[in-house]
Amino acid sequence: MTAYSKLLSLGMAVMAAAQSGAGHAATKVVTYPAPPGEKASDDYTVSVNGKPVSVYEIDTLNGGPASFAYFDFEGKVTVTITSLRAVTYARVLPTSYGITPTVEGSDISFTLDHPCNLTLELNGSFMRCLHLFANPLETNVPRPDDPNVIYYGPGVHEIGPVKIDSGKTVYIAGGAIVRGVILPDEKPTTEKDWSGVKNWHDLFVADGAKHIAIRGRGILDLRPLPWHARTAMVIRHCEDVLVEGITVLDAPAWVVAVFGSKNVTVRNVKQICRRENSDGVDLCNTQDAVVEDCFLRNNDDEVCVKTTSPPPEQESKNIIVRRCVIWNERARGLGITSETRENISGVTFRDCDIIHDFSGGGDCCSLAILVSDSGTMSNIVFEDIRCENVTNTLINCWIGADMWGHDPNRGHVNGVVFRNITVTGGSNPVSRLTGFDGDHLIENVTFANLRINGKLVTSLEDGRISANEHTRNLRVVHD
Repeated sequence: MTAYSKLLSLGMAVMAAAQSGAGHAATKVVTYPAPPGEKASDDYTVSVNGKPVSVYEIDTLNGGPASFAYFDFEGKVTVTITSLRAVTYARVLPTSYGITPTVEGSDISFTLDHPCNLTLELNGSFMRCLHLFANPLETNVPRPDDPNVIYYGPGVHEIGPVKIDSGKTVYIAGGAIVRGVILPDEKPTTEKDWSGVKNWHDLFVADGAKHIAIRGRGILDLRPLPWHARTAMVIRHCEDVLVEGITVLDAPAWVVAVFGSKNVTVRNVKQICRRENSDGVDLCNTQDAVVEDCFLRNNDDEVCVKTTSPPPEQESKNIIVRRCVIWNERARGLGITSETRENISGVTFRDCDIIHDFSGGGDCCSLAILVSDSGTMSNIVFEDIRCENVTNTLINCWIGADMWGHDPNRGHVNGVVFRNITVTGGSNPVSRLTGFDGDHLIENVTFANLRINGKLVTSLEDGRISANEHTRNLRVVHD
């Protein structure tokens, strides 16, 4: 490095430090008024540093309707929530965030100093809760007239299918509600799918594109669509993909569906979807992907890795899911979930909170590795996962045949770590490891520092972990 380069680098570092300090000291709040005519919550009003925040209402599978609100901020802010019901007790989830609200009459208040996705519950019940999405300030906001941007500004927009080409960004601005509908002249692509209903073209579709984004602060509202009508976002054989910041309501099928792609980031996406098959994020035959800082409350798998296509389609590998908040309404919270026709390796689920799990057993659970095809699952890590309310099954690791499998042969599981998994509240859940036969084993599985309701697990029996005869080298260890 030349002397000039060193001096320039030092100057930039000093400037960055000064800007960082100034940013920390300053406070900025951005709110987005709801479009006129949108129904407000019957349960809550919200303000941030005295600025009113629009509060919406949405039906849910369990304990609904729920309310939700969103805003952007930087610095340190005070959030004040007024409940239209009597309040005796309030708690903010995830508990790991350490937020203790103050309750004065019907007002609940607390401070925030960094972006996060929160849930407020009153009087010891999850019924009619409030989801609060405290976003970071937006950067690189596109211009409405940018030719490379499909721009939806504040207000309500009703749309049909949208194709995303290379270099394009779909931008849903704060205060915008984009509603997916069936257009008057549209014809279904399928008259009767496996569930017996019509399908239409998917809503946002990118195929073979590079450098694309779907982002913003607004709402993608899919309530007008019939069940299974369309997938919200289909990203197929793409590279350099960003899905960021938006809130998705009541998807009729999968939400963020990624197939055969590379370099994918799904960040700070919020989803509240009560309809069956509304998988949150599906990464299928996808590599080098990150899912982070999301809130997912869906009536199916929340974040799942798959290989829906057989060779020569690429494997799924090099995937990390981190800092997500999960409300598992029915199916699987985090994991690998059937449709495993190619190998899956190098997948880590880290530093996530499962604040509720209403799955009822069977193949449904908080943490899953389900192998219904011929692929091998290896180097899979679940670590620093906090489960606050598991009603039935914590872990299900299984090889077998189900309705989603296609291959005549079963696969393998070799090399899984469950590290620093904690369960608090709820029941005393079970976990299961079920290999298929002597040639299709679950092997080399480690449970490290597993704690259930305050108790350190020191054996399989101690953790209510069952394993059949087609498992090998299962270890329970602790520091």
